[in-house]
Amino acid sequence: MKFPAYALGLSGLIPFIALGLAAWVAPETSLTAVVVIQAQYAAAVLAFLGALYWGAALAQPEGQVQRPWLLLGWGVVLPLWAWRMTWASNWVYGMSGLFIGLAVAYGADVMLRRQLPWPAWFLQLRLWLTLGSLFGLGLTLVRLYTLKPAG
Repeated sequence: MKFPAYALGLSGLIPFIALGLAAWVAPETSLTAVVVIQAQYAAAVLAFLGALYWGAALAQPEGQVQRPWLLLGWGVVLPLWAWRMTWASNWVYGMSGLFIGLAVAYGADVMLRRQLPWPAWFLQLRLWLTLGSLFGLGLTLVRLYTLKPAG
C-alpha cells in the first residue's frame, strides 16, 4: 500500500509544479488560463483531502469514532474553502487562500492523527505532498506578485 500511495501521490505533484513553472514562461496573455487551471487543481486536491476525513470516519466501527462532528465537518470545510477561493475577487487572494488551505489541511492532519486510522507513514507522505503543492502554488504566487499593474 505504501509504494502505490507514494508513487501516485508524488505524481499528483506534477500539475502543481508544471503549472507553477508555466506561470513564469507563459505569455502574460495566457497567465490567467494557467492560474485558473492550477486553482481548479488545488481546489480538487483540497476536496480530496476533505473526503479522506469522511473515509477515515466511516471506515471505523459504529460508535468508535472520536468527535465525528469534527472529522466529518472538517471534511466539508475543506472543499467549501477551496470552492470559495476559486471565485475570489482577485487571483492573488484566491491562490493565497488555496495555499493557506493546503497548509492548514496538513496542520489538521497532524493535530487529528490520533483519531484517524491512517498508517504511520501517511503523515510523512502528506508532508512531502504538501510541500510540493505549496512549492508549485508559491511559484505562481510569486509570478502574480511580480506583475506590474496595468496603466
